[in-house]
Amino acid sequence: MMKIEWEVLSAPATNGVKARYFIQSAAQLEAELAPLLAACVNKAVDELHSNILDNSLYLLFEFDKNLVLNIVVTDESKQQESPYRVVCDMASLRSYLLESTHWKFKGEEFADVVKHELRDYLSTCSGFMRYSLVAVFSEGDRAKTELL
Repeated sequence: MMKIEWEVLSAPATNGVKARYFIQSAAQLEAELAPLLAACVNKAVDELHSNILDNSLYLLFEFDKNLVLNIVVTDESKQQESPYRVVCDMASLRSYLLESTHWKFKGEEFADVVKHELRDYLSTCSGFMRYSLVAVFSEGDRAKTELL
């Protein structure tokens, strides 16, 4: 069973982020990816009241090549970030991804699987729906985002 422990990093980051909620996952891929991503979205939604600024527009889900998901609120340019972010390091899932026989992961890039799981969860996330933010997904290049 997956156990989630959040570590709050409060040292100021170079980009002005006040705190990051960081989780390192030891989850197994098939059974626990959806609940892990739901926990990350819920943590980010819990912080929206502190993260929304006058110019906030996007809830950006940024997934990089190191299998790290960053969730942050940004302005229209996607450059000015909110003070709090959620970070989920899924690098420990790499071995499960390589060994997986589950239909969902065959022939799919891991970023695509993450994107689809996020889209599915956000469509029913009532906490997110209370805010006027646009959810977007990026694979590291903020100039290229997809609507969730």
